[in-house]
Amino acid sequence: MPTVNKGKKPMLHNDAAHLPISTGSALLIYGWTMQDFVLTLWAAYVVILIVTKLPDFLRSAARLVGGLQRVWGNFKEWKRGSKN
Repeated sequence: MPTVNKGKKPMLHNDAAHLPISTGSALLIYGWTMQDFVLTLWAAYVVILIVTKLPDFLRSAARLVGGLQRVWGNFKEWKRGSKN
């Protein structure tokens, strides 16, 4: 006689019951709420946006630093010239 845990329904032996486990959707069905799922999708979206915009940001930052260095160099030259 098979034993059944109290308070739990026994899992029937059919393919439909094992489908969520085999496809990986068991996390969504058995543990995740919709809020967790949406937050995960949002986090993935933000990471993708950051990765796609990172080259533009690095290029802009390099231009900004180069411009600031030129301005600082010009200011130092002007300051030395005004002392003489």
